[in-house]
Amino acid sequence: MTSVKKKLADNQPVIGTFGKFSCPTAVEILGYLGFDFVILDMEHSSLDYSQIEHLIQAADAAGISTVVRVPGIEESPILRVLDTGSQGIQAPGVDSPEAARKVVEAACYQPLGSRGLSYSTRAARYTLKDKGQHLLACEQEQLVVVQIESKEGMDNIEEIAQVAGIDVLFLGPADLSNSLGIPGQTNHPLVQAALKRLCDVAKRYGKTAGTFVANREQAARALAAGVRYLAYDNDVSFFVQGSRTVLAEVKSLLKEQEAI
Repeated sequence: MTSVKKKLADNQPVIGTFGKFSCPTAVEILGYLGFDFVILDMEHSSLDYSQIEHLIQAADAAGISTVVRVPGIEESPILRVLDTGSQGIQAPGVDSPEAARKVVEAACYQPLGSRGLSYSTRAARYTLKDKGQHLLACEQEQLVVVQIESKEGMDNIEEIAQVAGIDVLFLGPADLSNSLGIPGQTNHPLVQAALKRLCDVAKRYGKTAGTFVANREQAARALAAGVRYLAYDNDVSFFVQGSRTVLAEVKSLLKEQEAI
């Protein structure tokens, strides 16, 4: 399996989605369909660490990269999900360069950070992986994503982008719209201007631009702006949309039969 970080280094756009279901089968299906990555969501779901481990195991089997959106920027959740074998972490609410450095400190080994080192983890194959290879793999394959989702974060975007160890600047359009006083208006010109600025800053400082989209129009606009780390909706929405379509089709058939 080629890591998302390697694909991005080769200038390939990557397509993922948020995963909120605790069922490993859902993650497997996303992998078999050909998604590049799934963001396992510990911020806006009830997923716990044990479930995260099972979902990562399913992802590894299906050849899809995993990124875990941790519930905050504290050291403990970042360390725990990386030790579980996630290929990356996505930290919400990064509003300042100090917060960005805190994320890097927790996620990266020396010299970039001060992540606690243990070899009896799933990430290190329970001591079976060569120690040097484990450290090298973390350096070369581990993705660190910070979410910029407030006016303060956008005001500090230049400084955040200069923090070593950050790979992706990810615009959170929903929370940004809330911060700007236009809650839910993710297509508003102010939000779109922020996305364009984030993409420009990311390019200037050698970072990847990312964002969340919920439809084809938003995806096209994001890609045209320079986004290469694209999170398209989530598994819950996919299930609802598919189920609604099937139900509508069957109800339509029933009405046609009743009319005969």
